[in-house]
Amino acid sequence: MNDSPPSPSRPLKAYAVVAKGALWLLLAAWLVLVLAWGALHGWIVPRIGELRPDLEIEAGRVLGVPVRIGSISARSEGLFPSFDLQDVVLLDPQGRPALRLPRVLAALSPRSLWNLGFEQLYIDSPELDVRRARDGRVFIAGLDFSAADASGGSRAADWFFRQTEFVIRNGTVRWTDEMRGAPPLALNQVEFVMRNTVRRHSLRLDATPPVEWGERFTLRGLFRQPLLTAHDGRWQDWDGQLHGDFSRVDVTQLRRYADVGVEIAAGHGAVRAWADIEKGQIVGGVASSRSAWRRTPLRITNST
Repeated sequence: MNDSPPSPSRPLKAYAVVAKGALWLLLAAWLVLVLAWGALHGWIVPRIGELRPDLEIEAGRVLGVPVRIGSISARSEGLFPSFDLQDVVLLDPQGRPALRLPRVLAALSPRSLWNLGFEQLYIDSPELDVRRARDGRVFIAGLDFSAADASGGSRAADWFFRQTEFVIRNGTVRWTDEMRGAPPLALNQVEFVMRNTVRRHSLRLDATPPVEWGERFTLRGLFRQPLLTAHDGRWQDWDGQLHGDFSRVDVTQLRRYADVGVEIAAGHGAVRAWADIEKGQIVGGVASSRSAWRRTPLRITNST
């Protein structure tokens, strides 16, 4: 009697079907990406100037405010094209300029194209107004980064924190904190870098405050967002740590803008501080100083 070979089990057949389907989906995705990349280089890049009105409309839809672009040009060097935008203006609800950007450089990559974003956004010499209102809402260039749409998120914040890298060079930032009642603070020579991945966000800020405030300082932050979230811009849900390094600071000025845990009336010195962040709020931390007024570790609790 001849023995016939055993037939494959049903689970193996199912795995083979699933693997084959996954392979076809992967090939289809790569085909779509290649076609999109070819259309980008062959049709969009040479005609980018003609597409400026459409880009203004799309940018306004994404950010939720009207956007005007003075001029735009493109360069296609190798696989990664870049776009040079001149005189970009964001308008407030009354139609007034809320933010003017002299020059914006935007670079694309296959990953950013897949996510409908940019690999890098580089902004040269912007002037930016940032304000925290009495109710705690944060406005950047007139955009409410705390405002939620019908689904519970902010379109501007979601878009910003989906960009792979955001860079500001030689900027000016005016910070107004109505919640603390502090006078406006102008920061010059601002260098800012924000890098975003799927769940992690890191930032670095170097800025020069007014002379009476202190010398140039550095802030660094590393944050994690929840695993299951529909909005990348919900920074109110983030956890992480913030580190500040002040080579020389007038603590009486610094205390107008943050609770540094120093119970003194006056003093100048160097301060390093680490703050723990939970759900977007500072819940505690440690500060150390190299100055005449205190050298021991300091505690920070419930800072606002």
